[in-house]
Amino acid sequence: MAFDVTSSTAGAAISLRQAQSQFDFGLKTLNQDNQQQAAAATTLLQAGSSGGGSVTPTRGQNLNISV
Repeated sequence: MAFDVTSSTAGAAISLRQAQSQFDFGLKTLNQDNQQQAAAATTLLQAGSSGGGSVTPTRGQNLNISV
């Protein structure tokens, strides 16, 4: 009987450790995704403040606007 309790306890401890490892891995992955999204947003915001990104010298020259 004692062997069954010890075996069950050991099995539960191993399962909990595996679950903790999977949780830690998932948390690390989410953190990396957040960092990448923040970096992308920062890059986009910096590009937006420098005059609209890549602007060609001939942009807007062929517009015929009549009111």
